[in-house]
Amino acid sequence: MAENCPRIWRATGRRLAAHAALSVGRQITHGEENLNLSAISVFKPLRRIAPWLLACAAGMACLAQAQTPAPAGEVPVSSIVSPAPAAPGTEVAPVMQAPGIDTLATIRKRGRLRVGVITVEPMVMRDANGAFSGLSIDVMRRMAQEMDVGIDFILTNSLVMIQDLRDGRFDLLATGLWMTTERAMVINFTDPTVNEGVYLVANRALAGKWRQLSDYDQPKVRIAVYSNTAQEKLARRIFPRATIVRVDGNEVSVVAKGDAHAALVPTLAPEALLQRAPTRLFLPRELPVSYTPTAFGVRKGDPDFLNFLNTWLSLRRGEGWLEERARHWVADKNAGKAP
Repeated sequence: MAENCPRIWRATGRRLAAHAALSVGRQITHGEENLNLSAISVFKPLRRIAPWLLACAAGMACLAQAQTPAPAGEVPVSSIVSPAPAAPGTEVAPVMQAPGIDTLATIRKRGRLRVGVITVEPMVMRDANGAFSGLSIDVMRRMAQEMDVGIDFILTNSLVMIQDLRDGRFDLLATGLWMTTERAMVINFTDPTVNEGVYLVANRALAGKWRQLSDYDQPKVRIAVYSNTAQEKLARRIFPRATIVRVDGNEVSVVAKGDAHAALVPTLAPEALLQRAPTRLFLPRELPVSYTPTAFGVRKGDPDFLNFLNTWLSLRRGEGWLEERARHWVADKNAGKAP
């Protein structure tokens, strides 16, 4: 359409000029002097309004061409600029929440860092007097000290911990949280704090002679896993013929009671798991079946706070302090698993 508009302008201009010249020429030919002067006086105003006439003519011509159906094989401009609306039900609202507060600035103004925790060994432990200890506790206390703020540990549980975080009950969740796709859709994770090995823990009476993974991939075998975790997906992949028993925690207890042949359990210290029932539990393999990263969880919509946490963790990891603290708590006799 745009290529045709200049041709329309030129044609319109030639027609106007020819009409004016013909009018003047006729009057000179017939020797009508007075009319000739009159025609010249009319031609001058016509020259002034000629650009406006050209623009109007070109606009009308282009509009008419735009309304003409496109030739076969060509896509109309309107179909590119205004695509058909999406079918109802195909659009999904964004998961990310709009940033409500600047978490880092709020912590500094408040003067205290609020940390959500769950008592899971060796990340978070609590003695008879209510005092907290553990790997996550050490990390959070040092962070608060370097931020020059106080710290509050707020207890939650695995059923509501994600919602408590999103509702703003605390600033972050620091309890050796397993990183999963499902959780990452509703909260943000920091860089991993540690990588826990996923170990196979078995019942001596039911599987005392089984040492290979293939021994557990049988229809008669029951494998206990924490539901909706990476361990459940791993169990279904490496034990496709076994029966997967989904539990909400305490999968080691399920094995110890004989309700399952084995369980896949992430832990920093697999030997410590056996202390819960040393005569009934054993490790078929010394090496982990897989690894799962653990990290801190924060609300979506605050990239500055997430960047601060990752920077701080990178600094502590670079100096070897995170690894040293992990080794310390792995050696603790109460070492266990994350939620």
